[in-house]
Amino acid sequence: MEAPLLLPVSTAASSSTSITVDDDSHGTAHNVSPSRASPSGRSIAARYLAVALVAAVSLFAQHEASKGFRIDVVRGGGTAGAAGRRFDLLFVANGRAERVLHRASRRVEETLFPDPSFPRRRVARVTVRLMAGGNLTADDATVDAVTDVEYVISLSPRLLSPSSGGSSSAGAADAVASAVRRAVARMWLWDGRGAAPARVTESMVEYLATAIPDEPSSPAEEHASASNTHCISPRFLKHLERRRAGFVARLNRAMRDRWSDAAVDAALGAPARPVCAAYLAAATETGGQRPVVGSGVAV
Repeated sequence: MEAPLLLPVSTAASSSTSITVDDDSHGTAHNVSPSRASPSGRSIAARYLAVALVAAVSLFAQHEASKGFRIDVVRGGGTAGAAGRRFDLLFVANGRAERVLHRASRRVEETLFPDPSFPRRRVARVTVRLMAGGNLTADDATVDAVTDVEYVISLSPRLLSPSSGGSSSAGAADAVASAVRRAVARMWLWDGRGAAPARVTESMVEYLATAIPDEPSSPAEEHASASNTHCISPRFLKHLERRRAGFVARLNRAMRDRWSDAAVDAALGAPARPVCAAYLAAATETGGQRPVVGSGVAV
């Protein structure tokens, strides 16, 4: 007796690629393509959309996390009158204040902390608010430490007034952005536990927050201020940074725990006083811009 004939595996597999359905009403058979069993085009599109949405949410979360700290903006409301309402309209409702603060911080951090060997402050939260009309100070912006990791940046309503260029939206945006950049620079700078001279810290703030021009100034004015070689200024910091890249970051690192005139020499990698003297002499000969000379900071 012969064994039953067995179909090849490949034949059996191929036979499953179609389904035969008998239609009793017509007495005919219909082959249903395997594609009929797959999800519809609309279902596939919905899945792609869901994946894209999840990816977008993930990227947004990573972007927020990259900021490194939380940003809160307090509405001006009625605390500063018309300036407060304008602040809400131009900077709070559209998220512009957060963007200005984030860009300013990123720029300062890239300069001061180029790698992990440069210690930074711990900043977990920054609050931006508009000063009340009766609490104005001489500064357009102040930064105060609420705790070791929380800071408050207070902006003057003057920034939104016509006298400060705030009569237009663009003027107000520029004025507020400039003030925020200075406040952020002060927030990130070390100050030798309060012992660093104000001329040093303010020159560093100016260097970090603004584009230092190279235009020459009046030679007569420069000569009148050049009484000795004790000098520091944003332009001189720019000169030293060009002379040895990373100078400002190293100077800031040196001011973490204490202040010493030797910190400038250490950051430059050479005595800074002769460099300053040569810089002043060259500027006098060419009529170029020189640093403002002080009387209490030896560099």
